[in-house]
Amino acid sequence: MRFWGTTRPGPADVMTLGNATCGASAILVVMAYASRPVHELTHTGVRVVVLLLLVGTIFDSLDGRFARGGRGTRLGPMLDSLADAISFGLAPAALLAQVAMRGASPVEQLVTFAGFIVYVSGALLRLADFSSIRAGDPQFTGLPSPMGAVMLLSLALLTANTLVIAVGMAVVGAMMVSRLVYPLQRGPVVALAGMGWVLGIAGTLGVYDVRIFAAFVLLVVGVVLPVLPKLAPRFRPAI
Repeated sequence: MRFWGTTRPGPADVMTLGNATCGASAILVVMAYASRPVHELTHTGVRVVVLLLLVGTIFDSLDGRFARGGRGTRLGPMLDSLADAISFGLAPAALLAQVAMRGASPVEQLVTFAGFIVYVSGALLRLADFSSIRAGDPQFTGLPSPMGAVMLLSLALLTANTLVIAVGMAVVGAMMVSRLVYPLQRGPVVALAGMGWVLGIAGTLGVYDVRIFAAFVLLVVGVVLPVLPKLAPRFRPAI
């Protein structure tokens, strides 16, 4: 008897489900720490979520490689967008909102809610635009959602200030729907991402002060990468 009533997932889809699992698990961690003391949330809780979502970005990178190698299915594009919406849209925003709203005044909570909505909306619009309209585009217009999530996670590692987090969520959300052009994920960019995974996971596990990594990420993703397509011809997309 045939079991699958849906399209049977391929190897690339399994990687995508790994990404979604990391994102869903991160949301559960945020919920679990909601009733715990704030210092547990801002230290242990944040680091667990960061670790889960860093692993999620690895799965997200692998699913594309599997798909380009002919190991994807028709499920791929839609499944990938749904997984990214969980891991790089809702999960990091839920973490930062939880951190920011602890002990916040009603006005600060409202500002945090606004930043949360801007970020999640920006992530969803970025994902929908890329998968349905710009699929196959030779360039990345707007901050890619995985990079947006990494920026938010870096912010969570650096501060618990309500207003800084609220403004940070809004700014990153706006960057995802902006006209900023980011270099394609190949060559030096892939090598940089690989180094980031290693350093991020090592810092999260306590090998060194992870705040150094967080500050570096904000500088590179927020400032350096958007400038590369304008300054270095080898990073410019071939149109």
